[in-house]
Amino acid sequence: MTSRFRHAGAHGISVRARVLVYLLVLTAVALAVAGTTAFLIERDSLEDGVTAELTARGDDYVRWVAETEVTGVDALMRDAVARFTGTADEGAVAIIDAAARYVPASDPRLALEDDEQLIDLLWAQTSTAVEVRRAETASASYAYVAIPFLDAAGDRIAVFAIAIDEGQRVHELRETFAVYALVAIAALVAIGAFGFFTVGRLLEPIRLLDRTARRIGESDLGERVPIVGDDDLARLSRTVNAMLDRLEGAFADQRQLLDDASHELRTPLTVLRTRLELLEPRDPDQVEATRDELLAVAADMSRLVEDLVLLAKADRPEFLRLAATDLSELTESAFARMEHLGDREWVLAGSATGPAVLDAQRVTQAWLQLAANAVKFSEPGSTIRVGSARIAEDVLLWIEDHGRGIAPEDLERIAGRFVRLDPETEGAGLGLPIVRAIVEAHGGRLEIASEPGTGSTFALRLPWREG
Repeated sequence: MTSRFRHAGAHGISVRARVLVYLLVLTAVALAVAGTTAFLIERDSLEDGVTAELTARGDDYVRWVAETEVTGVDALMRDAVARFTGTADEGAVAIIDAAARYVPASDPRLALEDDEQLIDLLWAQTSTAVEVRRAETASASYAYVAIPFLDAAGDRIAVFAIAIDEGQRVHELRETFAVYALVAIAALVAIGAFGFFTVGRLLEPIRLLDRTARRIGESDLGERVPIVGDDDLARLSRTVNAMLDRLEGAFADQRQLLDDASHELRTPLTVLRTRLELLEPRDPDQVEATRDELLAVAADMSRLVEDLVLLAKADRPEFLRLAATDLSELTESAFARMEHLGDREWVLAGSATGPAVLDAQRVTQAWLQLAANAVKFSEPGSTIRVGSARIAEDVLLWIEDHGRGIAPEDLERIAGRFVRLDPETEGAGLGLPIVRAIVEAHGGRLEIASEPGTGSTFALRLPWREG
């Protein structure tokens, strides 16, 4: 887990770096798209504005020519140039005989007469319609209106033109967006710095989690991740702490199980060694007696190992095989097997009906273990009551005996592993722990009620799940 936190993939890029790269790339793309889109829109708007401006000025010229009292081509062209002179990026010119004859005297203005390529292009115009055209020469990029002046025979004798240096306006627009680009770069730097510190603060709980995970070892599972706030990272910390709680409990149970198992196995192994050391091979009677004793010890050890294996598997998902089970059939089947456990007055006090989802084999195993304990701690001929019932959302399977009972101070520990209240009692003390493991695997609990000298009631309370 820790290596994955610090190293992302084969290139070892940290989470902070990846987040910053994603953030900056996304922001840069967004700024670039926004800037490019705005530039294109503004450029189109600029071109539309230039077209509208030139169209209006051309219409004004045509209307003025129709209404003016000025006569003569030279006078008309001279007055037109003076009247329609533009600003610094606009200009007007009158062309006669392919040469710029009249030009505005005012400055600043766009000196169209200095661009011979443009003059030749304007002189070539033959259409008298007011139409905006565009041309690019070595000097500039123009948008213009050129209107020929024709004599009575329809021959061209002059051309009046109004032009705007559209390239200059586009250049100014580009300069504006160059400033935008510089501001965007500065914004990216600011966002990167802000993101670096912000992402660092956001990832601090994960780094703390990483450091805590590195410190935690099998021998020290007591440390926990500090929880700050109530956000997603706080919930992650709680989840990790809960996982550590389970791991600590599992390791503690494992160590306890190994300690108890080694303690319980030490005695039979000592017996085996002692009997074998003292065995006189030439004495047939002693060999036979020792053989029987060792077989009994081996059988006890085998049962102990089987019980330990069962307890070790109790936390695994495959421990239970859940299926819809008829409670009435389960009760009758278990009761029939209980009657063979000992000379007691067996009474079936009640039976639940209907289906429930559970592991019938495991539940029967636990129930029979309770019945065997009832036989072990009661007198021959005494009554043992057995029953099952549906209570609210639970299924209750119980055994009631009239044996010696359990002292109140022993009720809490009686279901612990290798606990034997009576040292003379046979068994390893794993019966009730197995019962409890089976019940808890079903999500239920083992309930015990007892009164010394009167008897005990053991019940398996399982959550009811309808099949």
